[in-house]
Amino acid sequence: MIRLIVGIILSSITIGLNAQQRMTRPPSPQELYLQLQESLNSTDSPDSIIEIYTTYALQNLRRNPDTTEAVLKRMNEMNGLPELKLGAHSDLIRAELLSRPYPDSALKYVHSSIRKFQQLDNLKPTVGILNLESRIHSQLNNYLEAEETLIQAIEIARSEEVNSSNEEINNLLNRLADMYMRVGATEIAVQRYQQMLEIETSKERECRIRINISNAFKSDNRMEEAKLYLEPCLDETSIALPVQIAVIKSYSDLEKNLGNYDERLFYIKKAVSLQEQTSYRDLTAYLFLAEAYFDKQEYFKSDSVLQLVGDRELQRVQPFTQFHIHFLKAKLLHQANKFDEALAVLDQALRILERLPETPLEIDVYTLQAQIYSELGDYKKAYDITKTSETVSDILKERMDAREEANSKVRFQMRAKNQELADVTSELGTVKTRNAVIIILLVLLSSYILYRFRVHFLLKEERTRNKIARDLHDDLSATLSSISFFSEAAKREDSNGPNRFLQRIDESAVEAKEKINDIIWAIDPGNDDWESFLTKCKRFSAEMFESKNIAYKIDIDAKAEIPINIKARKDLWLIFKEIITNLVRHSESSNAKVVLKSTKESFILTVEEDGIGFDTQKNYKGNGLTNIKKRVSSISESGNLILESEPKEGTRWELTLYSK
Repeated sequence: MIRLIVGIILSSITIGLNAQQRMTRPPSPQELYLQLQESLNSTDSPDSIIEIYTTYALQNLRRNPDTTEAVLKRMNEMNGLPELKLGAHSDLIRAELLSRPYPDSALKYVHSSIRKFQQLDNLKPTVGILNLESRIHSQLNNYLEAEETLIQAIEIARSEEVNSSNEEINNLLNRLADMYMRVGATEIAVQRYQQMLEIETSKERECRIRINISNAFKSDNRMEEAKLYLEPCLDETSIALPVQIAVIKSYSDLEKNLGNYDERLFYIKKAVSLQEQTSYRDLTAYLFLAEAYFDKQEYFKSDSVLQLVGDRELQRVQPFTQFHIHFLKAKLLHQANKFDEALAVLDQALRILERLPETPLEIDVYTLQAQIYSELGDYKKAYDITKTSETVSDILKERMDAREEANSKVRFQMRAKNQELADVTSELGTVKTRNAVIIILLVLLSSYILYRFRVHFLLKEERTRNKIARDLHDDLSATLSSISFFSEAAKREDSNGPNRFLQRIDESAVEAKEKINDIIWAIDPGNDDWESFLTKCKRFSAEMFESKNIAYKIDIDAKAEIPINIKARKDLWLIFKEIITNLVRHSESSNAKVVLKSTKESFILTVEEDGIGFDTQKNYKGNGLTNIKKRVSSISESGNLILESEPKEGTRWELTLYSK
């Protein structure tokens, strides 16, 4: 158990050092101030100026907090800035300022700042503020609140309104995963790291994520899986040297945990070799190499490596690294039987541990102290230290058990929440799949309906064409045949006889021409509008009446309109033509009247004349009346034709077509 905890601590050291290596030297306060003045001189916009002040204040919070109040004062003196925006930025700065010494007070400013930015309809700053809130909750050990806050920040960062970069989202996912690691929920942490891998495009950042995943597996004692995640980056030379070194050091530590000391030494030597190519010295590389030699009992080489670490350099590294270097020195002095020096170094190591959170490393120090005193013959001192060690061990175990119990509850709730989120995501995926299937089916159904609709109209058009062909055949075939017959007859007759046949040929040709003109007019798209139809009716009836000196009156409503297709237009024209032709040829009338009008629901054609009339009950030769009735039925089943006539009383036709 203790070894596992030590492994976790070492992993966190490695992660921290990797982060340090990634950072460049931060600008000095003087450089930051010059940058501030340069930025302020480049703009007059109050919105830009307050952003510049906010950035400057946040950069100086840790190293020069006194500048914060000066910045806030200058912000309050600004003109032309809405009070709400000024309050949002001021609260953000105060929240960051108070986050470490007074986290509870900082949370109040956090919530106030978020509320004000939301009122400003500006969601982008809320991502960083929620990140800060999560850090404060973690500091207060409120991990569930920290998790919820980070998840909210990630959702906002991914939203269309903010549309953060992959790197920003990965930073939030990394924080979330680190928090899961902190409470021991390694499987959830690995899921978050894998989410980062899915959207990462940089090979270097990918390798950093793989280090984190490897450390997660290592803390869970899954060494082989940890190695598998590092192997794709193990020989990667396209990434920066610090990242290459971090990968190799992590891999060497895995070999150590698996008891592969030769392999561990091989890789840590490679890491140190790369380290010497950089412009800085990473003491952890030398520490790992010295430990590798010590584990192989090559004490002289181990001591020689440690001698490369100067006291001044040692003061600049993290306390955990300082402790491990001191502890290794003490073990080397112990092997060299330099007991007094070893005890002095162990005292230094204990003083370093006093500044750190409770750790089982303290037990290792007491154990080595007791062993040295025992070898010196001071058994009482060794016994007292052993008792102290046991007491400390019991206290640590009790506290660790309590912490583990608390973390177990947190892990349970986190797992339950993540499972719930996974279920919701899965359900959403199912809904999306179902909706996609429905949409595809609707598209296919719509396509089929459109296809059938098109086929219907194509067939309808085909039927119309066939009808026109039949009309051409029926109307013109007999006429053309008679022309041919009369031509042959004219050839057989003597010179005095052909005149009567030539007259018949002329009449038949004129009739054929009229029929062809009617068919061409009916199918010409240029005549689709109702006005063209009415004009043709008016012109035809006028010419026919005038040819027989019949006085007439034509009342045609130019606004009259009824939806018709090609076939209906042709039939309606032939009905009108048949009625007018019969009137002119057979009625012997002196006066005629044509009325054509429409209502919202109907179209009415009325033709009246004062001719000889006829008995509508008798059958007459010819198909004129029969054809008219058939054509009315073909136009509309609800159409109505009224014929009123008495001998010597004239005739009245009334045709009614309904729009529905």
